[in-house]
Amino acid sequence: MVESRTAKVLILSSGKALTALVGLVSVVILTRILSQLDFGAYRQAMLAYTFAAPFAILGLDRALYAFLPGEKERPRGLLVENLLLLTIAGSILSLFIIFGGDELLAKRFNNPALATLLSLMVLYPLFMLPSTALSACLMSCNRTGQLAVFNVASNLFMFLLIVIPCLFLPKPSTAVLGQVAGAVLTTTVAVYLMFRSCPGPTWRPTLNGMKKQLSFAVPLGLSSIIGTVSVTLPQLIVSFRCTTEIFAVYTVGAMEIPLIGIITGSITSVVLVDYARFYREGDLQAIVDLIHKAMIRSAILILPVATLLFSVASELMRILFGNSYEWGSVPFRIYLLQLPIRTITFGAILQATGNSKNILVYSLLYFGAIAVFGWTLVSMFGAAGAAISSVLAEYFVGVPYLIIVMSKILNTKVIDLFPWSDMGKILIISGLPSVIVVALKSIMMLSDISWIIVALVIFIPVVIIGFKIAKIITMKS
Repeated sequence: MVESRTAKVLILSSGKALTALVGLVSVVILTRILSQLDFGAYRQAMLAYTFAAPFAILGLDRALYAFLPGEKERPRGLLVENLLLLTIAGSILSLFIIFGGDELLAKRFNNPALATLLSLMVLYPLFMLPSTALSACLMSCNRTGQLAVFNVASNLFMFLLIVIPCLFLPKPSTAVLGQVAGAVLTTTVAVYLMFRSCPGPTWRPTLNGMKKQLSFAVPLGLSSIIGTVSVTLPQLIVSFRCTTEIFAVYTVGAMEIPLIGIITGSITSVVLVDYARFYREGDLQAIVDLIHKAMIRSAILILPVATLLFSVASELMRILFGNSYEWGSVPFRIYLLQLPIRTITFGAILQATGNSKNILVYSLLYFGAIAVFGWTLVSMFGAAGAAISSVLAEYFVGVPYLIIVMSKILNTKVIDLFPWSDMGKILIISGLPSVIVVALKSIMMLSDISWIIVALVIFIPVVIIGFKIAKIITMKS
């Protein structure tokens, strides 16, 4: 049975929500049972892998999206070719660790203890990289439900393997070994699911088939590398230039709010096809109208959440991670300033209109801006400067470029590209209860959990009533 697009979105969104929740709970527990130094070392080890993996994977994890759909003759052969390439990529990272990469990275991160943790991770990329093909494989075979269940189950399993041993032996090496054990076991299941979804009379790979997948993946992977490096660069700068303890606190504040990615990802999945259809039909105004509608729908969820979290960021950090992580509210609030622009997915529009090359240009500009701003501002403001650099790079370099490109593609004025009036109303209405909460905090003393409750009690009715009065939402919506 072929799943509808909406069904796929709902299934994946629910899976992502549960996966994100498991990840958040894992961080909350680890910050409670590990010292800041140990937690920071563990996060540095995982950051090293996150940074290095795209250089080895390139775009191989997404190659099956192009090769597998509709393949009848040798789907299993295509899968084996992909898994072989990913295994080779994982082997390269493992060999890098074996031949001195652990010591090299430990020096760059200014943390000698990191070398031991990285040496324990020698098998991690070898097993983890092949599992990255699972999403493309199962989605191409219309097994969205299986993918969602696996994502939740594997993350829950990883959580148990990391957290439970740390309760008895609270060391960063315990968490790393749990991560490696989880990779071995979950990848075993992932490979089984991929083979079961790709039946066929032959499984033998061919050199020509591997070359085709590699040729497809390399250009795709270049933009992925730049994008991943841009996201991790602020954390790398903080890790290079600040203590491990400060890095630990910074990482909890720099976390992405799971709800945001779920909302934008779900809406993008729905409108991407319509963007492409309108562009083929030459109806550029319909694309602009759909951009307006999608931005408003995103904003009525994202902006109230952003302003609510901004007003209670300190309380939230203390409740989740403890008093020693309260400073994490500083980068957390700074990153919240990026959320208004997250209401529009530039990449989806550029992809649908056949202008994906501009995504690569944007990634290069954004990366360069973060590198310059980040290195400079960390010298001036400490770790907070890294978060500031992301916001400045987004609003003063990346977004202006994308706006200019989109206005030309859609043959419209910049002033007409966005629903400025409605976005302004949503921002003002969302910000009003935040002002009220901040004002009350200046004259009242309450516990952290009490302030969270008070903020919710104020936010929910004020935002809903405000949106109705401004006709942003109707009774039906």
